[in-house]
Amino acid sequence: MNIHTADLCDENKDKELQILSPKFNNYGGLKRFYGQIETIKLDKSNWRLLEMLRDENGEGKIVVVDNSQEFFGVVGDKLMAFAAKNNWKAIILNGYVRDTDETKNINVGLFAIGTCPLRNFDKTESSRGEEISFEGLTFNSGDYIYADNDGIVISKEKLV
Repeated sequence: MNIHTADLCDENKDKELQILSPKFNNYGGLKRFYGQIETIKLDKSNWRLLEMLRDENGEGKIVVVDNSQEFFGVVGDKLMAFAAKNNWKAIILNGYVRDTDETKNINVGLFAIGTCPLRNFDKTESSRGEEISFEGLTFNSGDYIYADNDGIVISKEKLV
């Protein structure tokens, strides 16, 4: 389905929609997507996210990751390859990415606030399925995201 976020906003002006800050850029190959949210909160380390993307079928899902903007590259070409292999639509990351020359060629959306070549090698704690908040927005597993070049729309209910 070919969604347009501007049209969705117009058609759903009576619904409670959230719009993610324009400081997030798409470093992935998929430029237009929508799906249901899965949340994960990381403490620097991306091990739990790696396991999720590598081991679970993400058909129709978008993982929203809060890394508290720690200055580490959380997602790169390897995690994106796992995401593509297991049918995840996209990753929205409150943090940084790396390997962007490769990630832009993988058919998965990848929104983040910037790039950083350094990664964290420590295994730290994370939590999954909890409400997470960043940039003044709230994300819950089961909510929906719609994205294109105009921006990212978050809705508690399915719009299309």
